[in-house]
Amino acid sequence: MSQKNKRRWLFALLILIFANIYYFRLEALGWYVWHNNQSASTLPAKTLDLKNYRVEIDGLSIPDLANASGFTYNTRSNTLFTVLNKEAQIIELSLTGKVIRRVDVTGVSDMEGITYVAENRYVIADESDNRLVLVTMDDDATSIDVTNAPKLKLGLNFTSNKNFEGVSWDGKNNRLLVVKERDPKYILSVQGFFEAKVGEPLEIKRLDKYDAAIKWSLRDLSSVTYHDETGSLVLLSDESRLIKEYDEHGHAVGALALWKGFHGLSRHVPQAEGIAIGPDGSIYIMSEPNLFYVFKHHKP
Repeated sequence: MSQKNKRRWLFALLILIFANIYYFRLEALGWYVWHNNQSASTLPAKTLDLKNYRVEIDGLSIPDLANASGFTYNTRSNTLFTVLNKEAQIIELSLTGKVIRRVDVTGVSDMEGITYVAENRYVIADESDNRLVLVTMDDDATSIDVTNAPKLKLGLNFTSNKNFEGVSWDGKNNRLLVVKERDPKYILSVQGFFEAKVGEPLEIKRLDKYDAAIKWSLRDLSSVTYHDETGSLVLLSDESRLIKEYDEHGHAVGALALWKGFHGLSRHVPQAEGIAIGPDGSIYIMSEPNLFYVFKHHKP
């Protein structure tokens, strides 16, 4: 075989290898193995220890629910909240996935995230309008109108639907964390919106300390949550089928694979769109269209 033909075969082989890596998402498994085999001496004193989580509710189908996106834990009611982006509803769930309440929402067009802040206040992410909406929702409400609610418009890519996909309240640092899905993917910090007064400036900045860590290891950002007890930022990627934990310096310190056979899962989590963490460290996942998962830590 001539040298020229050898180069052609080598090039074709490399293309085939990279195509298979991309198709089967093998780079995600590589990162998973890498992060979960780090030396304990290189890790912070406190982490979630994601490698020792096991699924306890594995893909519970919630009837009459579709297009669920985003997840948050309410510390006051000890319940979970998700949003339906097509039906414009907020859904309250028990910690075992039972629907407790449906709240019709007027004044939004494409809800993609929700986070509980305090008392009866929440922030909703409206992707199509690039807005964060601060809403008050009473415990017995069955409908709310957010047309005139305080809003913050973020200057993202107005011609794309790959805008922010998740929002989380970071009570430790008194800020909102917002993730942009992709092209490019990044994390924003918003301070001052929750307690904003007329005329007072907001502080909006990109948390670029996470940029290098997420650039190649996660294909997209589907949701975010902040864990006050460890100070960890936890990111969910639907396309990579991974949950990854980052310390305050932007370093990855653990991962949980949402793949069949990992952490007790009987099948892949098909389209994970929301993540929340309870006070006991339980991890709750909502996957479109209506699948509910709970992972709990088990001591090794």
